[in-house]
Amino acid sequence: MIRRTPYALAKLLAASLAMALPAAAQNAELGAENYMQADANGDGVLVYAEFATFIDLNAADGLGNAARVSSRGMHARAFERVDANGDGIVSPQELQALQ
Repeated sequence: MIRRTPYALAKLLAASLAMALPAAAQNAELGAENYMQADANGDGVLVYAEFATFIDLNAADGLGNAARVSSRGMHARAFERVDANGDGIVSPQELQALQ
């Protein structure tokens, strides 16, 4: 059995999108980098404060709806939506499920 870390899953997601569209690939790679940068404690998942940082990094890079979420202060609402199982953390799998 191959065990994948959350970072590997983020990279795998970026790589799979890279095959679809060049611009999407760049955005996916940048999103994966932002995820890793926001994960302050390096545990592979994002608590609310880390998720807010992730949104703000994506907003600064013009990725997805992050600028709208950030400018309207809707971090908490977005976190609740992404945290599908309600465990208080956002995993790469939960982010991928939104794709």
